[in-house]
This record gives sequence, C-alpha cells and structure tokens, in this order.
Amino acid sequence: MTPKLSILTPVWNQEELVIKGLDSIPRRDDIEVIVRDDGSTDNTLANLRRYKDEHPELNMTVQANDKNYGVAYTANRLLESATGEYFHFFMSDDYLYTDRYNELIERLYQSDADVMCMDLIENSGYRYDLGKEKEDFYCAQACRFIKRSFVEGIKYHEKVKAGEDGFYHVEMMKRKPKVEYTHIPAYHYNFPRKGSLVNLRMRGLINAEDLSP
Repeated sequence: MTPKLSILTPVWNQEELVIKGLDSIPRRDDIEVIVRDDGSTDNTLANLRRYKDEHPELNMTVQANDKNYGVAYTANRLLESATGEYFHFFMSDDYLYTDRYNELIERLYQSDADVMCMDLIENSGYRYDLGKEKEDFYCAQACRFIKRSFVEGIKYHEKVKAGEDGFYHVEMMKRKPKVEYTHIPAYHYNFPRKGSLVNLRMRGLINAEDLSP
C-alpha cells in the first residue's frame, strides 16, 4: 500500500524526547515514518533502532548520516526518501495530539489542497491559530501537510543552520498553493526549550550569516 502521508523527522541528540514523539504518532497503514539521525553523540540512534524493533506496528524506517551535517541537509535526504502523497516534518523534540492528528489525516483524504495546516500549542498553553492572515510570517513546516508533487524541486538551503523552514516556505508560497486551514490543534510545539535552535537564535548564539542561504 502506497502511504498517503510521510512523516519525516530529522533528529540530533534527542535520545528521550524523540521517543515521546514517536509514541504520539498514530498506528495506521496509510502512513510511513522516516527518522534520520544527524550524527548524534548520545544514545539517540541506538534508541531509534531499538524502538523500531519493539514497535513493528509503526511503519518506520531509521536512517543515519555518517556525521553531523545539519538539519537542512538531513531534511533534504528525508524528502528524497519520502513516498507518500503528502509529507509532514515532525520535529524530534515535539509531539502530536494523536486523536486530532488522526482527524487531520482523515480530512486529508477528502481534500484537494496542496497544503493543509494545523494549529500548534506551545508549552505555555498558547495556541497558534494558523489562518490565512498568518501564512506569510509563521513559516514552520511542522504545522503543515504538504503535497510532494507540488513542491517538487524545492530544496532546503544546506548552509543555513537555523530558520531553514522559512526559506523553504517562501519558495513554496511563490507557487501559490491551494491552502486549507483546519484550525485543528494537533501539534505540540516544545517551546521554549533550552538548547533548541530557535532558542539559540533568539539568544543571539547563532550568527546572522548562519541564517542566510
């Protein structure tokens, strides 16, 4: 069965949080899960391989870079591996609201959208209500199902250390996708989290030149 949805997860040194995220993914035959380790120095890769063996009900593939190349490089390799009609970038330190995510997948079957959006809830309880008025300034791909055929040829800038999803989003929106806004809060965004790329960027610990392609 060709999957309807590819869930793509780049991961680096998230030996515990990535397992919490994987536990939140619905178990269903119409999705594939591809996780790619980016040269972790902790037990992330070993934990992922053990999880795959212990959870055959999850259609999961574990990949690994031979060293740390960065999230943009890893995201591009994940996209090259995806086979689903749609894909979703599910970040390794976040988790899903499983029942709502299932609801979204069912809605995807009835949609002809190029992009389907969900709402996010962060650690404080604040909810990002992702509607049309926010389509340009809120760029995270974590809140979107995207049709693979629509974005064919768009790549992440591999020299960018953080904010790579923003550049990808700009290129995608230039193609004028048909977007469906569901207003379903199905994604938990683990923010703020000490040590995350977003946190480092906000604290000025990633240089401006690192954010430019």
